[in-house]
Parts: sequence; C-alpha cells; structure tokens
Amino acid sequence: MNSRDKRSVLGGLFILIGILFLLDNLRILPVEIPYYFFTWQMVLVLIGIYQLLSGETNGGLFFIVLGLIFWLPEYFNIRFRDYWPVVLIAVGIGFLLDKRRN
Repeated sequence: MNSRDKRSVLGGLFILIGILFLLDNLRILPVEIPYYFFTWQMVLVLIGIYQLLSGETNGGLFFIVLGLIFWLPEYFNIRFRDYWPVVLIAVGIGFLLDKRRN
C-alpha cells in the first residue's frame, strides 16, 4: 500500500470516527454503544492498531500504549499525575531500542 492509499484509509477512518462521535453526541445512534468506545483515548488506540496493520510496529505500539496510559485512570484507581514519569521512561527505552539509529 503506497503512502497516498494509507492517507486515504486513515482519512476515511477519521471521518467514520467523527461521524460516530457526532451521532452519539446527538443521541441519534440506534444502538447503545459503551462509553469507552467514544473517548479520545480510543482514537489513539485505533490509530495505533491502524499503524500496526500498516507495518509500522514502533508507531503503532507507541499510540496503543499512550492511549492505554491515558485510559487506565478512568477505570482503575490510578492517578496519572503519580505515574506520568512512566511515559518518559517508555520514550527513553524507545530511543535506546530504535533500530534506525546510526
């Protein structure tokens, strides 16, 4: 899949997600969809899944982990302000493990 096709698929995905958010906000959706599917954190996870399917493993994992990090405090007794340094540690590990460096 070339770059133009990837951009088209990603653009279509954003449009679809935007339509679903809008329909849910206006209470037009005929089906009750759980709240956690309509969060900005889920958008990060979906971008990560798309990137994984496109063959971009590092970027995909980054977005999935980032989405989950922001998602966890809503469902567990975790305060993000206590654990935000984990994001810095993960970014540092990512730099150390990056295979593209010279």
